[in-house]
Amino acid sequence: MIDFPTPSQTQTNLRNSLLEKLSSEERSDLFPSLEMIEFSTKETVYAPRQALSYAFFPETCVLSLITVLDDGTEIEAATIGNEGMIGVPIFLGGNQMPSKVVCQISGTAWRVSADELVNAIEKNPDFFLSLRRYAQALFELLAQSTACNRLHTIEQRCARWLLSTHDRIEGDTFFLTHEFLATMLGVRRPGVSLVAKALQDSGFVSYKHGKMTIKDRNGLEGISCECYDALRESYGSLS
Repeated sequence: MIDFPTPSQTQTNLRNSLLEKLSSEERSDLFPSLEMIEFSTKETVYAPRQALSYAFFPETCVLSLITVLDDGTEIEAATIGNEGMIGVPIFLGGNQMPSKVVCQISGTAWRVSADELVNAIEKNPDFFLSLRRYAQALFELLAQSTACNRLHTIEQRCARWLLSTHDRIEGDTFFLTHEFLATMLGVRRPGVSLVAKALQDSGFVSYKHGKMTIKDRNGLEGISCECYDALRESYGSLS
């Protein structure tokens, strides 16, 4: 069993932006049962319409909100890293996760019960305001993703996805299969394989044994669509 730290042991190195804004005293007071857990790649965190028992604040993991159609087709609607949380419906009066949530990049996250989160926002208006501002940024991300998935090329969307993932991890390398990336982009695997090869031939990335390494961010930014900058601006406004 992994011996994870307690919130009091991570007062100076919390990576989640929403929790980081709280003082150590506020964290201890608001979240007495806050605990760190670990997610593995492709692990399902929530199924569509599953009851929201917990909220999750990513530290080192990256999670994906995935829309699932009746025929089983899946496409990513949003990427969530240490800038945000899973469980927005909890403080908006909902009790279900509308989309599927899957771990995109393995790592850790803080977990808190839905009831404890509701109690926390009732006791701390500033924290509630921070969560509402994050929810607004998330809604902007979802709207931008809708336009991006409809109007931009696979190459542009792939570059955007790689850049967004790179922003949320430590280092330049992460585990990624073409099949998983195809699901995230809602396209067929052969199309993703062709784009990934083109990116590698251009020297923007390297791909070997299921591991993607970002080699040239400027190159990826040059071919990415406008959505990447738009999304960074939305989340940048939270700081």
